[in-house]
Amino acid sequence: MSAAAARKLRPRNATEDAILAAAREALAEDGYEKLTMDAIARRAFTSRTNVYFYFANKRAVVDRLVQQTFAEMLVAAQPYLQGSDDPRKELRQALGRVVLAVNRNADILLLVARLSGAQQALPPEWEPYIRRFVRAAEDRIRADQERGVAPADIPPAVAATALCAMVERHVILEVVRQGHSVTESVRVLAELWYRAVYLAP
Repeated sequence: MSAAAARKLRPRNATEDAILAAAREALAEDGYEKLTMDAIARRAFTSRTNVYFYFANKRAVVDRLVQQTFAEMLVAAQPYLQGSDDPRKELRQALGRVVLAVNRNADILLLVARLSGAQQALPPEWEPYIRRFVRAAEDRIRADQERGVAPADIPPAVAATALCAMVERHVILEVVRQGHSVTESVRVLAELWYRAVYLAP
C-alpha cells in the first residue's frame, strides 16, 4: 500500500472533511446514541441535505471515520512498508507512529467495536484495512529477501500474516481497550518482528 493509495481513503473534499470533523466532535461530547444528522449539519455549517448527500445515516459517518483512521495508520506505517534502509530502525519508527495514530482515534475504534458486538476480536468491517497492512508488509519482507537482507526460508505471506496479527492483537488489548502507553511495547514488538524476519536461523 503506497502513500498515494492510502490518501484515497481520506476525505474527498473540504465539505466531507467538515462533516467528519463535526461528527467526531459530536461523538466526543454527546456519544453515538445522541448523534443525529441534523446535529452534524449544524456543527459542520452545512445543510442536512448536504450531509445526506455524503452519508446515508450516522453509522455510515462513523464507518467513514474508521476508514479515515486506517488511512492515517497506513501513512504512519510508511517508514517500514515503503522503506528500503535499516529495517530495525524503520520498524520501530513505523510502529511508534501507528500507535500514536491508534491513540488519537481510540474513541472511534472502541465505538465501532462496541457497535459490532466485538469483545475480544476485531470488528469484521476492519478486515479489508487489516489485509492492506498484511499485503504491504508481505511486499516489504519479500523485497528484503530478494535483496539478501532477510533469509528466504520463511514465506513472506506467512510471516506478514503472523506478525501483523501479533501487533494487531497487542495494540487492540493494550492501547485501544486498556488505554496503556506502549512505548516499551513498540520497542519489543519491533525487535520481535526484526528477529523473526531478518535474523538467520
